[in-house]
Amino acid sequence: MGISISPAAIHNAIHALSAETVETLREMGQTLLVGYAYDNFDINFPTIVPTIEKGSDPLTHLTSGALIHLEHGVVLEDLACSEELWSKSALNPAVIPTSSTQTYDLKNIHPEVDHPSGLTRRERFNAWKFKSDLFEHGPASLRSRFKTLSPPETVEQIPVVKMRYAPARAMDINQSTHSGNISAIENLLAQGGVGPPVDPNEDPLKIPPRRRLRNVVSLLNYVVLFFGDLGTFERVQGVLLRRSIEGTPWLRHQFIVFVMGFFHLKMACADAIWRIFIEPKDSRIDNNSLMAYVAQHRPRETGKIGSNPGFRRMHEVIRHDGIVLRLDAWRVEAKRRNPLWTSLEEFTKSKPSDSLIDDMANYLAEHYVSGGEVDIYELRSKPLTYRDKQHENILILHQYLLLYEEVSFAMNRGDIGRLETAFMPWISIFRAVGKHKYSAHMTKYLTDVHFVYPPRLSRVVRYNSLVCPTGEADKFRGVDWVEESMINLYTKVWEKALNQ
Repeated sequence: MGISISPAAIHNAIHALSAETVETLREMGQTLLVGYAYDNFDINFPTIVPTIEKGSDPLTHLTSGALIHLEHGVVLEDLACSEELWSKSALNPAVIPTSSTQTYDLKNIHPEVDHPSGLTRRERFNAWKFKSDLFEHGPASLRSRFKTLSPPETVEQIPVVKMRYAPARAMDINQSTHSGNISAIENLLAQGGVGPPVDPNEDPLKIPPRRRLRNVVSLLNYVVLFFGDLGTFERVQGVLLRRSIEGTPWLRHQFIVFVMGFFHLKMACADAIWRIFIEPKDSRIDNNSLMAYVAQHRPRETGKIGSNPGFRRMHEVIRHDGIVLRLDAWRVEAKRRNPLWTSLEEFTKSKPSDSLIDDMANYLAEHYVSGGEVDIYELRSKPLTYRDKQHENILILHQYLLLYEEVSFAMNRGDIGRLETAFMPWISIFRAVGKHKYSAHMTKYLTDVHFVYPPRLSRVVRYNSLVCPTGEADKFRGVDWVEESMINLYTKVWEKALNQ
């Protein structure tokens, strides 16, 4: 038996769902306890029948968005600081700039604490990662220990709360320009039922019909969080700069607090590792180079990985090669301690105790990774006859791959404190590889949330920069990931399938 549905019934269902979504967005937005995420996406509308006349560009640039509830006990009073931020903003023409440059100690935002092992916080994470890889990917006899392995200590944990969100209506707006961003922001706020303050002296007859029929909540002294990638961040900063001379808070978009997307930050970390260890031709000469390892387990993808791997492929390279390198470090250290332990299998046959494995993991974190007990600059300053360049390169490779693992772990775990401690080394790395914009905006983020924003707003921003779509532990994601993977990904897959 088949079921027949008329086009009219389908259209009626779509209209009903759309009307319901409109009300949902307004109910969420008018609480003012939401953040707005938006990003561009492109759809190609190729012409089926060719014509002599020159057709327009079939690629259409649109903007998608979403409203996401601000969780963790956020109240309106936490966001009532628009005037306070404007009073000390560098964009405020009334603020007299000082001749002296103010400095902030970003390195000690989360101070180190003494630990019985004598290891730093980062070294303890590296030791944990060495043990985790040994138990999960090493000899099968150690699998049972992986289940009982405790995670590294938490620096500052975001509580696990399932994300509540609603996709906004797609906008026929190209947000790759400053004017496009203004339109996108105002369109999203309109979908959320939020608008400019109503002037009590305004003539009711001159109020647009839409505002008369539909109540609009005023922002007043509140700020609104917007999330997006770095390109969007820069264009919004340009908007705020150009609008700073306007006479009212609404016209100068004083309410905007933009938060950088951590998913794109993770993508930038993967790209930085590619720029250091794979892109330069000289970096592939070493027999123990990252590209040499890629050639062993991905022999058919060396061309792609050497030219433009993309995030997902590079993410897998970092993870897989990192695991293999750390397992090999276990093998080398085991043989150093006992020549009879020629392999990890022989090592596990001796049934090593937990204390021995802990001691070995701590030693690996201190002596097999650049930093800590290993001074790479001291090693490189030795005469060439005493240097082991391959060993030096492996030490640095271990360090950078573990830094990436720490960022990934902190994001998935929802440990905003650990994630912030990883910012400083990555700021230096981004400067070294030419990603100066990421370096600058990471510095600005740390400065804003710890030294500029009021404490209550700082907590709102930091605790809502990572969300938990499933409501399960260890499954946090950046807000920009929600936009990319839960909204835009379907559009891209659907369009690709349609074109095929």
